[in-house]
Amino acid sequence: MSAAESARVLLVAGGHSSQTAFTRMMKLPNIFESNFQLPPKVCVVAPGPNGKGHYSSIPADFYVIAVAKAILIPEVRADIWMMTHSHQDWYAEADAAFNGPRIYSYDAAMRVLPSLEGKKDCYYFKPHPELLDPNGIRSIEGTIRYGGTIVGNAIQLAYNFGATDILLCGADMSGDGYWDGSLNQERVHGDVWLAVSYLNPLLSWMRNEKGINISTLSPTTLNVPRHEA
Repeated sequence: MSAAESARVLLVAGGHSSQTAFTRMMKLPNIFESNFQLPPKVCVVAPGPNGKGHYSSIPADFYVIAVAKAILIPEVRADIWMMTHSHQDWYAEADAAFNGPRIYSYDAAMRVLPSLEGKKDCYYFKPHPELLDPNGIRSIEGTIRYGGTIVGNAIQLAYNFGATDILLCGADMSGDGYWDGSLNQERVHGDVWLAVSYLNPLLSWMRNEKGINISTLSPTTLNVPRHEA
């Protein structure tokens, strides 16, 4: 179902309030139907504690995608903010702090549509209905598949929009802590996140079959090499 069709369902079910949501959603472009483009070098910054001490090592010529709470890291100057959840207790602070371009999942965008009124360069994406496959490769051409967390979403975004050199920072994929000492209260991930088994096959395919350079500045449970300056 397209974004327009989804919004029309809401319109029929919800009357005037849904009419307002429909109108607002139609002003928010689907990033896969836009002219959005990324430069060849992209750094995905996640909010894991392992990133501390490495932010200053992000090369100046890398375009920075901050995911989720990483947008609040003081040392990080993000070029764009990507998120798939907009209900966390830190979201309002992040929303007020960042005025640059944003990419929301469809559901996250619908949740905060009124706050996006008047903001420039906001996009949404609708995830593919099938997750990444821990036992093989499902196409990510022209789409984003869940299963690899917001880090996996950002990597797929980078791949689809022109990046050939993808650098990770703070993508620990381990534990529940953030760089600032706070904890994710929504779930217990364990020492190695389940998402690692979904994302590693895709990373291997991107590196070995598509020639995409993927490395990390900080320790991670993902199967990617450390970045060499």
